[in-house]
Amino acid sequence: MTTHEHSLSALRTSAADLTQEVQRLPPEAALWRPGETDWSQHECLTHLWIAEHFIFLPRIRAMATEENPHLPAVDEVAIQKQQWSAERTRDDLLAAFLADRQAELDLLETVDWSRPGVHETNGPVDIAFVAHYAMGHTWEHMSQMLRVRLRYRLSHRSA
Repeated sequence: MTTHEHSLSALRTSAADLTQEVQRLPPEAALWRPGETDWSQHECLTHLWIAEHFIFLPRIRAMATEENPHLPAVDEVAIQKQQWSAERTRDDLLAAFLADRQAELDLLETVDWSRPGVHETNGPVDIAFVAHYAMGHTWEHMSQMLRVRLRYRLSHRSA
């Protein structure tokens, strides 16, 4: 198995693992926050979808279809403020994330991972860099969601 095949497998697995993690927390607890500055599961899931939809997928598409495209910096904080809604269901967010991740996988299965782009602040990058970053980003926020779930269970134990 090549490095890219391992990465594709990890991207698929991280999406499946995210689905399981979301389902491990009761729906009524999705908006619960462990602390004032901590994110809820819902906020983490919104952030993950934002990254896939507004950052990773567009960058992979641009590098797959354009010659050395400019990849603008994205203000994730501003998008999070615009896009976050307590009324948007976890199922909807998860489905949107999974659809964008699948679109990435479809591209990654057919494109040359060494195709370049120029990130506004990071300089030259390639598709492999973006794919690996997406994978790590998913794991980072999935572990954040796991910590939310564990703290929720600890704080809601019956005496």
